[in-house]
Amino acid sequence: MTSAIDRYLRDFGRFQAVTADMERAVTARLTESFIAVHAVQSRTKEPDSAAGKFARLDESGVPIFTDPLHEVTDLVGVRVITYLTSDIDRVEQALTSTFEVRQRVDKTSVTQSAGTFGYAGRHLILRADDELDFEVQIRTVLQHAWAEIEHGIRYKGSRAGQSAPIDRAFTLAAGLIELADAQFAEVDALHKRDLAHARATEEIEIGTLQEVLTSALPHINPARANAYEWLVTLLAANGIVVREDLDEFLATADVEAVIAAMDYKFAPTHVRLVDDLLLARFGDDHIERTAGMTSDRDREPKLRYRLGRLTPQHPPK
Repeated sequence: MTSAIDRYLRDFGRFQAVTADMERAVTARLTESFIAVHAVQSRTKEPDSAAGKFARLDESGVPIFTDPLHEVTDLVGVRVITYLTSDIDRVEQALTSTFEVRQRVDKTSVTQSAGTFGYAGRHLILRADDELDFEVQIRTVLQHAWAEIEHGIRYKGSRAGQSAPIDRAFTLAAGLIELADAQFAEVDALHKRDLAHARATEEIEIGTLQEVLTSALPHINPARANAYEWLVTLLAANGIVVREDLDEFLATADVEAVIAAMDYKFAPTHVRLVDDLLLARFGDDHIERTAGMTSDRDREPKLRYRLGRLTPQHPPK
């Protein structure tokens, strides 16, 4: 009868291929979710390590695993190293919305509930395919550094035996890392608050306007550089003078409906489209506020014609 480790050795190439596939899948999912992380790593458990795990016995001397290739869930492992503790939740949410969740262990909560300091991070067991599970470890850069150093000394250097001073030093380091992660989270929160305040009070200038429109309307052609100055004036006439107001206006504008209603003969630029979005939002008020702001004497009748296209109950004549 072929042993589990013999079957593992025979299928080791397949496990390595699955590992590479899962690393790519995890990386792609994080990219789709716009989650920036320090690193995504993977490894296939080495046969020597797997053999030791397959042979584990319980307290009564009975083998823990009867079918190790399916019961051992970390033969394929992926590690996601984040910058902040808040990113751990985001990574978990992104992955659990994609893969079937077989098990979840929050090592940080377990340690904190015990009133101690030590290994921190989150472990997920996810289903890779119809037969194979894989483990994902999610932890911060600082948690990762602690775990790697601790593993290297306590496990790879286990022949030296237990050392109370080393245990105490690791416990102290774990406490400091937890404090540092909390402070980084606080720094991030303060930074986001400052950005939000700056965004709310930042007056719209040509550079800001081009940046916002390129981001919000990437499929619309940019206008000539000097046209954006005119658009700043149009926005200001309708009370849109800071970036927060512009973001809110664009977020609530029905761009596709305006494009459909106008049925442009030529692809509109940022300036033309936003002028029509203002017309759709403010109607006659936009005409009254901006008709006389240009030397074009036909602007008012043009705007009224365009407003008629936007409001079917008042079709253009």
